Amino acid sequence: MIRLKAIKTIFSWDWELEYLRSSGWFVSALFCGAVAFLASILINRPSPNTWLALIWINLVFSSIQIAGKTFSANDGKNFYIDQLVDPTELLIGKSITTSLNTLFISLLSFGLFYIWIGLPNSGENPISLGPLMLSIGLGSIAMACTLCFTSAISSKVDGNVGLMSILSIPLLLPTLLVSLRASKLALLGESIRELYLLWVGEIALCVLSLALGAILFPYLWRS
Repeated sequence: MIRLKAIKTIFSWDWELEYLRSSGWFVSALFCGAVAFLASILINRPSPNTWLALIWINLVFSSIQIAGKTFSANDGKNFYIDQLVDPTELLIGKSITTSLNTLFISLLSFGLFYIWIGLPNSGENPISLGPLMLSIGLGSIAMACTLCFTSAISSKVDGNVGLMSILSIPLLLPTLLVSLRASKLALLGESIRELYLLWVGEIALCVLSLALGAILFPYLWRS
């Protein structure tokens, strides 16, 4: 049985290590700021496709950087964690932390793009910020859950950075396709009726990644 207290413990531990005792989170924020600033200098009035490509490239690289160090603890620390929580609880707690970090980066990136570049011309339909931010936010969470799952699987294998990249490619493609479709329709000013199925798809991809991790990760963690 999954214990909420254990998940809260993992989340609190990661929060303290990530934000109070280290500056690791600052690297991703600095990367987002640098990309947005360079884009504002080099690109004037980008098209919707160019605007979305830039922001999603920014999010993909930031998410990989965040997820890559999620399960980077040494064997001694892993043994200690193993005495406190179950593998499934550990995966859920780490997924929540990674999702919140990625969501923060996505909101930061969107805000910087909005301030420095502005929204592109979408044609006749006005752009609604709510659906656009929701599409990007849900997509970043789905991407974070997928990357956290691959990071958890590859953490038990030597050279896990390369393995994580290989595992992430086929799993990220459907997530990115759905997220790009949702954010593009939102950027073009489409109605919520056209978007809600894509939002459900993004949420389903989050659940699918957690379900696969709950099945596979406990066997690898105990090994």
